[in-house]
Amino acid sequence: ALLVALARPRIGYIEEESRGAGLDVIVCFDVSRSMLATDLKPNRLQRARLGAYDLARFGKGDRLGLVAFAGSAFLQCPLALDAEAFRQSVAALDTDIIPEAGTALAEAIREARQSFSRDSGASRAIIIMTDGEDHEEGALEAAREAARDGIRVYTLGLGSPEGELLRTTDPYGNMVFIRDEAGNVVKSRLNEALLRQVAEAGNGFYQSMQDPQALRTLYDRGLSTLPTGEFAG
Repeated sequence: ALLVALARPRIGYIEEESRGAGLDVIVCFDVSRSMLATDLKPNRLQRARLGAYDLARFGKGDRLGLVAFAGSAFLQCPLALDAEAFRQSVAALDTDIIPEAGTALAEAIREARQSFSRDSGASRAIIIMTDGEDHEEGALEAAREAARDGIRVYTLGLGSPEGELLRTTDPYGNMVFIRDEAGNVVKSRLNEALLRQVAEAGNGFYQSMQDPQALRTLYDRGLSTLPTGEFAG
C-alpha cells in the first residue's frame, strides 16, 4: 500500500484555461508522394516537418492548425493554443495518410479558410508547405478568395527547380523508383512560378525552403508584422 501511495495514482482530469495573444495560423502541409524527393535532405517531407516545428517555436502565443493535403485535403489539427498537439499532428503525417494522388492546392486553401474562427479578432494566415506540383486548377482563385476574407497566404517551396527522381521502398525494404501508369520513372520539380503567383494573389509572399532561415524570414517579414488578437481555450 505504501508503494502504491508513493506512485501517486490519479484518476480523471482537470480543466485549465489557457490564454494567449497572437495570430491564427493554419499550415497546409503537402503529403503527396512527390514530397519523398531527396533534393532537400533528408527529403522534402522531413524538411517540411522540421519547418513546421520551427513555426511552433517562433509563434509562441499563436493558435496553430494543420491541414494535410494531396489529391484531397482535410483538417488534421484544429486551431488551438496547444503547440504540443500541433507538433504531434505534424509528426503523424506521412505520404500514406491520404489515398488520393495529386496536389490539390485549391482544396487545401479552401479547407484552411473554412477552419478559421471569425470572432477571435486575431489576424489570420495560411502557410502552404509544398513543392507546387499542382494537378488541379483554381489555386489562384482560392488564394484571392482568402485575401478577400482578410486572410494572408504565404507559400514555402520545397525542392529544387532541377528536380529529383522519386524513390520509395518496396515491401522487402529495397529502394525502387516510383513510376507512372506508363511505367516511366517520375521526376518531381519545384514549381516556384506557381507558388509565387499563389502568394501574390493571397497578399503574402513566397519563400524557398532551400534557405535554412526560411521560417525565421517568414515570421520576421510576414507574421510578426500582423495585428494580434487575444483568445482563450
